[in-house]
Amino acid sequence: MSWSMFRFREHWAHAHDVQQETFMALAAMYVEANPTYRAVPWLREWQAFWLRSIGRQANGLTDVCADDYLTDDGRVAQFREFLRDYQSWLVASEGPLVTAAGLSADKLVEFTQTVDAVLAGDETHPTVQLVQQ
Repeated sequence: MSWSMFRFREHWAHAHDVQQETFMALAAMYVEANPTYRAVPWLREWQAFWLRSIGRQANGLTDVCADDYLTDDGRVAQFREFLRDYQSWLVASEGPLVTAAGLSADKLVEFTQTVDAVLAGDETHPTVQLVQQ
């Protein structure tokens, strides 16, 4: 299993490539399925990036490019809300998702919690670290 990282502004955390790629695939499905998020233009652009990127990024370099799409605090807040809704969807859909993704809902939710902690700059989270300048 190869390692990658989720980075946003001054913080980052390790992740597995499979976690990020699974996030990109399933979060894209969730955007498409949810009318609220389907109507958000910048999230739709990011969704298209996720779909184009799955399986095309170099081993160990998987990147969801958060800084490119979360360009202001309003978008960050909206995406953090998306993550909470997405987590609820993951838990409710666990059976089919485990079959499709090969990861339990717990592992999928764990990744989104790490992303949320990075977005919040929460250095009390065990995997979040400050980017060394």
